[in-house]
Amino acid sequence: MRSFYHAYRLDFMLFMKVWGVGFFSCGLSFWFLYLSQPPGDFPEAAYFFLLPVLIWFNCNPKPKVVLTTVFISGFIYHIGLIGWIRHVTLPGMILASIIITSYLLPWYFLCARWISRNANAGFAARLSLILALSSLWVMIEWGRSLFSLGFPWCPLSVTQWERPAILQLVPLAGGWVVSFFLVFFNLCVGSYLHHLLIRRRRNPPNGYFSSLCPDFYLCMAFFLLMLSPLFLDKAGQLLSYKTRIRVGVCQPYLKNKWAPENIASSKRALIEQTKILASLNPDLIVWPEASTPYPVNLDRAWVENLCHEIGIPILAGAIIREEETSYNAVVKVEPESGLRKEWYSKQILVPFGEYVPFPFSYIPGLTRLVGPVGTFTAGKVFQSFSVATDHNTSVKILPLVCYEDIFPGLAGKMEYSPNSLIFVTTNDAWFAEEGCAEQHAAHSVIRALETGMPILRCGNAGWSGWISPRGVIREVMRDKEGSVYFKGASVLEIEWSAGDVTFFARNGNYFVALCLIFVILGWYVFELRPKISITI
Repeated sequence: MRSFYHAYRLDFMLFMKVWGVGFFSCGLSFWFLYLSQPPGDFPEAAYFFLLPVLIWFNCNPKPKVVLTTVFISGFIYHIGLIGWIRHVTLPGMILASIIITSYLLPWYFLCARWISRNANAGFAARLSLILALSSLWVMIEWGRSLFSLGFPWCPLSVTQWERPAILQLVPLAGGWVVSFFLVFFNLCVGSYLHHLLIRRRRNPPNGYFSSLCPDFYLCMAFFLLMLSPLFLDKAGQLLSYKTRIRVGVCQPYLKNKWAPENIASSKRALIEQTKILASLNPDLIVWPEASTPYPVNLDRAWVENLCHEIGIPILAGAIIREEETSYNAVVKVEPESGLRKEWYSKQILVPFGEYVPFPFSYIPGLTRLVGPVGTFTAGKVFQSFSVATDHNTSVKILPLVCYEDIFPGLAGKMEYSPNSLIFVTTNDAWFAEEGCAEQHAAHSVIRALETGMPILRCGNAGWSGWISPRGVIREVMRDKEGSVYFKGASVLEIEWSAGDVTFFARNGNYFVALCLIFVILGWYVFELRPKISITI
């Protein structure tokens, strides 16, 4: 009996050593990452979220243990991050969590493999490892934005959406540089801790300089580089505002507006809010995504009559239906001419929400999963709208619909002009009040910096407000309790100084290409020539 108990105890201790430490390290790491993501209020956790697993990887865990613990912990993390999808589709939430977690597995596998082999190597090898792993993280995030099932939701860069100081290199290299920096910082700090606890003891320093860890000073230098535009662009900070537009934002918080019993109340809410805003004399009034209960081109009279009565143009998210084809669109209604013939159609549709992607479209009955309006058709081109202001200027409005602002490639294709304003119309009311709106808005901060244009957001339930070209959240609509989720309306005074088109907007994802080079070099050094010895 005693021998059985002793054997059981040894097995349990071995299990905890192999699996318990792994689950604890991965769970703690993803918990830190969860705290750093919106709507959390601890973005600084992104600076050390990898440390628990980096410490564990120095113990040379088995690949099977790494992949299993990372997948289970990552799946739970994503369930918490995008759990609001369950309000629309529980299977979709589970499938999305599995897919996004699977994207991360190659990174953690190679990170564990390379760190366990090279933690005690010289600085040149460690630097190669840090550059390769930071670049690989960027490549994985970029890969999530590709293909018809692409879903680049909450990349590492959006953790800093309320910290504009650290985002000032985004106009040069895109949001990718922030993700690269955060992983780079984590890896450098992890290497520094390893230096203090292990490397320095195994190899006692011969002098003062040999006791130093260049990794730590390198990450500090990178941190200062990320902040440097704040100190170098003094002239830009002193520019006076040259472009102004007053926009009335309707946030009607419409629910199930297509139900016959809700159609009249939905129209009434839009009419009441629009008339209240019109009394404040804005230059433009905007409505959220798909705000009209019926396709606006088939039920246009009430919108045109309202616009004619108030004498102010309306930019509305609405459905357009032409014969058997439906579009999720943005339309402009003018006081004199009514509904314009030109409208913008959403180019990136939600898989299984607005259409069934190939090859799933051949599965019988799957189209019934698509939303209440039916299958949409994607647009192919951008359509801008010009709005005259009281300041004798014309503002060019560039619309995006729903979650199009989470795709950096789409916003980067917009034609820049000094008086351009990006307008994001969305409806996150599907997902209740569990953080979806804040997470969605965080992507707009990155897009504003990448394009060098201010972004105006109009949400059905929230988040409505505007973001400056420098990534500063200038104004957000909130209720008396401070929540962004409420029914209301407000006039926003949007003003900005037009600068030159950003380097990122001109050159696109060149930073991703640079990261690909680092990944290839890292693969060559640590996989094709694993016995290479690089020292200084």
